[in-house]
Amino acid sequence: MTGTNPPHNRDEPAQSGQPNETVQWWSTPPASAGTPVTGTEPTVLGGGRPQGPVTGTDPTVLGAGFDNYVGASQPQYPQQAPPPGQPQQQPGYPPPPPYGNPPYGQQQFPGRPYPPPKKSSAVPWIIGGAVGLVVVIGAVIGIAVLAANSDDNGGGGGGLTGKGNKAEGNYSMAKATNACMLVDTTVLSKWAPIPDGAPEHTERQPTSYDGGSLECKASYTGAGKYGDDGSDLDLEADFQGEYGSPSFNTWKQMDTQTSGSGRTSGTITGLGQDAYYAANESIYSSFTSLDYTCAVLDSNLSARVKLSIDTPSPTNKQEVDTVCKDELKKVLTSLHK
Repeated sequence: MTGTNPPHNRDEPAQSGQPNETVQWWSTPPASAGTPVTGTEPTVLGGGRPQGPVTGTDPTVLGAGFDNYVGASQPQYPQQAPPPGQPQQQPGYPPPPPYGNPPYGQQQFPGRPYPPPKKSSAVPWIIGGAVGLVVVIGAVIGIAVLAANSDDNGGGGGGLTGKGNKAEGNYSMAKATNACMLVDTTVLSKWAPIPDGAPEHTERQPTSYDGGSLECKASYTGAGKYGDDGSDLDLEADFQGEYGSPSFNTWKQMDTQTSGSGRTSGTITGLGQDAYYAANESIYSSFTSLDYTCAVLDSNLSARVKLSIDTPSPTNKQEVDTVCKDELKKVLTSLHK
């Protein structure tokens, strides 16, 4: 290296033959770039350069022998050839995966596992199964209903000619063209002598949901002291339909549930499956009113006869009871198959 240390006193002018103090001794370039340097290099501060003999181009000159210096510090490893049949591995890239899909759970690259498989939910299958079950049950019920209707109707008999239908029974309205022919309306003359017009009758034919019904109304009147004597007869005959309960059940609840002065009710024995009577007598100053009802349930028939009698004096209830039950028996006999 060239140059000398600067003088200790900076204010003194430079002596002739001495170097200029503005040219620093550590910045003086070597005589020629690339000149070999031997011995220990004292110019590297801090020991950034390994101590000892240095050969080759001086590394302090930028660009001079830097590549050789860097190349000399990097260790060299032999490069292994890839197995036959595999592509050449490129430097700086991870090794290619083996051919085919790797097994589940095996990592292709360290630290990058395959995502777990998606779990299929059982909810859609459960819902689909429930819907299918409901459809199957509905189909079975529909087939059963159709089969039952086919058997009961016997090929379109209006619900009254088939076998096994709850509307089918021992009674039919096929022969009843006039409901008032089922009873003797002249019995009303016992309490009032004059017929009050012709009896009125109604016949309602059976339908697919109803068994049909018959009704008759007849009235007699008399002069009496105040012109209010009279007697009425009402007949109802209902046939059991495919749906619903017998009319007898409703009648019995209405006719027998009320109690009080002048009211009596009870069971009629020996008549159909079930029968009852109900009486309601009201006594006034000028006349007595009596409503007497008897009804019967037998097989598919509900029948009821009601007598309403207004007379100047109380009526013999036993006589009214006998007439009521006799007329009810006539209805059962006329409508029986």
